[in-house]
Amino acid sequence: LAVSGPLTDTQLRATPVPVSGTVTANPATAAGKTLTYVSVNQSAAGATVLAAASVGNRHKIVSGVLVLSALGTLKFTDGGADLSGPMDLAANGGFVLPASAYPYQQTAVNSALNVVTTGGAARGSVVILTEA
Repeated sequence: LAVSGPLTDTQLRATPVPVSGTVTANPATAAGKTLTYVSVNQSAAGATVLAAASVGNRHKIVSGVLVLSALGTLKFTDGGADLSGPMDLAANGGFVLPASAYPYQQTAVNSALNVVTTGGAARGSVVILTEA
């Protein structure tokens, strides 16, 4: 959008400002990197893929909030290896991973990111950064 000359707030509100060209919605970004917001809603305890393997990339957990529907455990895996140990959670108990510039966990290159639960189903969301 090209604008010549300054516009005051009053002018901007009083006069329609034509916009031409293509407007594209951008995915959420952090420090110029694309983040994926993954909804977690397991129907029962077990393994759930949060992000499929991405060729040449790792999946990095940078934020999240998860609750377990019943007494049990929750852990993250990359398909073959545990990324975290099993975390004991009470029924309707959970945790928050505040947004961080540094990942809480990351998969190996070319690996999926999974959440694995026992006892209860996981609910919430996880924010993932996928990059080399």
